Amino acid sequence: MIAFLGALVLASATAAPAPGDLTARMRESAAAAQALQGPLDGGWLLTDHRGRILYVLQVTDPAGDDPRLAAAWRAAEVPSRAGPVDAIVRRGRRLTVGFEDPARGGAITVSLRRRDAGTWTGLIAESGRAAAVKLRRPGGLGGRPPVPGYRPTLRARPPLTRRGDRP
Repeated sequence: MIAFLGALVLASATAAPAPGDLTARMRESAAAAQALQGPLDGGWLLTDHRGRILYVLQVTDPAGDDPRLAAAWRAAEVPSRAGPVDAIVRRGRRLTVGFEDPARGGAITVSLRRRDAGTWTGLIAESGRAAAVKLRRPGGLGGRPPVPGYRPTLRARPPLTRRGDRP
């Protein structure tokens, strides 16, 4: 009985983790989750030679030796125009992405070559034409939204009043 009470006192005396400990644990958890993802995992922007965003891609890239990639696409100018990527294949420094966009004439094939850790360059082929494109991570846009037409919604706060005042 005395041992049980001693254990109970010790358990209740254990303090909540310090804020620094919680931050460290969150960083460790994020690092562990990132270790389960391959380098292509996440969001990507496919842009034309002028830097205009054509498509937004979301890629799933499992870590390790699993070569299977999966992806979905969304048209930048019409976000409701979206669908699954039919084929996405990585071979060394090369990446090929294929999908159907009926609004742009059907089959689209993107052939890319990795330039650095965050950039791929190549060609998009659609309706018998080819054009230069770049695949890059979102960000580095000078604070601008990553997709044209996107505007974050800010909620208006009601005015502050003193107790007893009527708004």
